Amino acid sequence: MADQGRLDGSHVAGESERMTPAAASPTTSEPRWLKLIDRLSLASAAVGATLLGLMVLTVVVDVIRRNVFDRPVPGGLELIQFAYMPTLISLGLGYALLRNEHIRVTLLTAPTGPRTQRVIEVLGMVLTIGVVGALAWLGARRAQAAQQVDEHAIGIEWLAIWPYRWVAVVGMVVLGLQAIAQLVRAIVAPELIPTDDDEIAALADEEPLLADVDGQIHVAPEVRAK
Repeated sequence: MADQGRLDGSHVAGESERMTPAAASPTTSEPRWLKLIDRLSLASAAVGATLLGLMVLTVVVDVIRRNVFDRPVPGGLELIQFAYMPTLISLGLGYALLRNEHIRVTLLTAPTGPRTQRVIEVLGMVLTIGVVGALAWLGARRAQAAQQVDEHAIGIEWLAIWPYRWVAVVGMVVLGLQAIAQLVRAIVAPELIPTDDDEIAALADEEPLLADVDGQIHVAPEVRAK
């Protein structure tokens, strides 16, 4: 029984390691600056999540005021459009990269092995750093110009737009730093699990659950008939 428990434990540990791409997984032996970047991405996403809660609250209050009192929240739509949405999207980009949650098109990379996948990951992160750096630079120039003219939402004097342009720049900077961290991990990781293998393993783990749900759906009418 003890041997069986050890075997089961090693099997579970193996599945856990196989399910997580090595290039995106922080380890205890990593340099401290990599972990600091991860924490920065997490803190940035937390701020975005807080803004998401405020946006939901604004929408709820606006709907209540609109339907009950026929008076929507003044500037509610503009606040969502120019403040909430840009902030929560921009500040969540780095954390999404940390979690490997950005969309990946694996049609051409599916047949490749770990070595090719590592090369693709490195090239992808290099391109990401370049594109994000350009976007951050252009965004900073646009934000500076907007700040100089004190850009506000049309017809809403209290809603300044230019601060949120700087928030987008901050989001790009965090994303660029996280891309650098992921690039380092893709280079130095002992083993890089191809993303396609990770997705296949996830689907395999979901099959028993889906089969169980499907069985309950087909059994339910028979139970009601009895």
